[in-house]
Amino acid sequence: MSQLSIFDMVISEPVAVSEPVKPVVMPVPAFRHVSADTARREFIREFRHTAPYHRRWDVFSDFIALAASDLDMARIHTAEANANAARIYARYKPDDMEKLKNLFSLLVDALTAQFQDFLGSVFMELELGSGDMGQYFTPYPVSQLLTGVLTGDMHAQLKTCPYITLSEPTSGAGGMVIAYAEAMRDAGLNPSEQLLVITTDIDPVAADMTFIQLSLLGIPAIVHTGNTLSLQVSRTRCTPVYYINDFPKRVREHERIQAMLNFIRNMG
Repeated sequence: MSQLSIFDMVISEPVAVSEPVKPVVMPVPAFRHVSADTARREFIREFRHTAPYHRRWDVFSDFIALAASDLDMARIHTAEANANAARIYARYKPDDMEKLKNLFSLLVDALTAQFQDFLGSVFMELELGSGDMGQYFTPYPVSQLLTGVLTGDMHAQLKTCPYITLSEPTSGAGGMVIAYAEAMRDAGLNPSEQLLVITTDIDPVAADMTFIQLSLLGIPAIVHTGNTLSLQVSRTRCTPVYYINDFPKRVREHERIQAMLNFIRNMG
């Protein structure tokens, strides 16, 4: 059985990461030039009418699972991905699968229009938070404010390393990371080439929300589903631009150079 996909515009074949590829430049190219506010309103409206025979949380988590699977270049053709997609497909009528496709297009439209924590904001507006886990996603303007206060001299940081490494141990939907990437862009830098993000969240849906948004915004990231305190990780996903801009090789080369410099310093 071939890979089931609801997202026609998503890369369907893995990229050969060993070959040099021209770096990706943010933001993601516009598809339909829909404003962020329009995309959010349409997403909320469409979601509320999608698969009314299922709980809203189930529809949202299925949508997130399908989107994350289709953006996961390392697993897109695996038997596990095929089986999970088939299981979700079987739960929906054809008309509702079309609605899920439209939801993804609206997500792309919103993130193309501007940097934002789109999934976190609609999650809160739809009141999908888990009472047991106490999920609350920080409003994006607050993330922007915190980033402005905490961000140091990015240009100075890049003098010692060709990329800035950012760690987010409780990523939620990725709002703080997105705000940091936006600040880099506003400073005249390119997050697709000059930022490497490592995130963790204990909730698989939240981790996938982070993965989806950072993937669509062209932010190189290693996204863990796991417990930051216990250091247990159940799944790791890397965004497409992490492979396309060859960050595995860049990290190895930087570490090799640093090891050589440390050796020279110790010899002196």
